[in-house]
Amino acid sequence: MNRNLGATLVALGLFLMNHFAWAADPSEGTIARSGFDLHYRLFGQGKPLLLLSGGPGFDCDYVEPVARELASSNLTILVELRGTGRSRPPEINPQTVNLKLYLADLEALRESLKVERWAVLGHSAGANLAMNYAIAFPARVEALVLVDSGPVRESLRGAMMDNISLRLTPEQAAAAKRAPSFQTLLPGYFYDREKAAKMVATFRADSYHDDVGQLIAADEMASGMDLRPALERLSLPALVIAGRQDPIDPGMQDEIHLALKNSRLVLLDRCGHFSWLEQPAALYSAIRDFLTENDR
Repeated sequence: MNRNLGATLVALGLFLMNHFAWAADPSEGTIARSGFDLHYRLFGQGKPLLLLSGGPGFDCDYVEPVARELASSNLTILVELRGTGRSRPPEINPQTVNLKLYLADLEALRESLKVERWAVLGHSAGANLAMNYAIAFPARVEALVLVDSGPVRESLRGAMMDNISLRLTPEQAAAAKRAPSFQTLLPGYFYDREKAAKMVATFRADSYHDDVGQLIAADEMASGMDLRPALERLSLPALVIAGRQDPIDPGMQDEIHLALKNSRLVLLDRCGHFSWLEQPAALYSAIRDFLTENDR
């Protein structure tokens, strides 16, 4: 073999190994908590980026495609939040599942991984958790990425549910009335009906833990809750990004943006609540640009 050609092939091989390492199976780990182990998955390499799934109460599998995609430039850390996935306490009750314990779990995970500071990305209720974590531990958060955030004020919850219901076809609305669940309401979260149908077809009821969702929602959305005053005290950089057709009112995303003094607001056209399914290129480009600009 020609020596130059051989060297070129070796170099190309190394490039491909490094470039596509993020696509490999993740490494996994656990940290001991009271009565159970908290599970997490690691993808890629680079600056640490913690990913928080939503619901609340959903297994994190649905955001794993986001973890894999962003692992091309970051060490993405996907945690199976308390009460979801394999991270299930022996009993689920207000003493074993609450916001305070969620925040303590994240701090324990950070310390276990020996991470001084990390960027935190949350989707939906996971974005609310990310904001609560940043409020509680601002020195540990390098940057916030809030994707399709849940309501920042408890008073907005009713409007969100109204918007979802209005988007359902008469047949879907009838099904949701007969058997109200996330699965029957899911089409109302999308702009693109075909993409909604695909997610409904692959949805697994056992990946949502209603008992956990009710407990965390009671904490995160307690009567009179309003995160804006606490957000106004934060100076860390933040990206607030959501679909313009997200049933969780884009006007609320503007409220978060205005409260966070060092934030950027990006609204994605023709996009509902699951941005990576409807506008992946625009979503990932905005996130990567933001993380690169704030790589300190």
